[in-house]
Amino acid sequence: MTDEPLSFIDYWTAVDTAMMTLFGIDTMDADIDPDIVAGAQEEGCTPEDFVRSLSGTHGLKTIDEPRGQP
Repeated sequence: MTDEPLSFIDYWTAVDTAMMTLFGIDTMDADIDPDIVAGAQEEGCTPEDFVRSLSGTHGLKTIDEPRGQP
């Protein structure tokens, strides 16, 4: 195991995996710009922390949060 940072595509894949787990959608579904993902990686955010921050900035609700009337 190395301490080498994740490549951008590996980081983005980890973000998508975390988004699917928490929100049931990925970055494409949420219309998240790749530059936003790259910025989070450059700032040192873990994919999970970045995804959690999206709930506030993008109004996303987790899979287990109640939704409005169908």
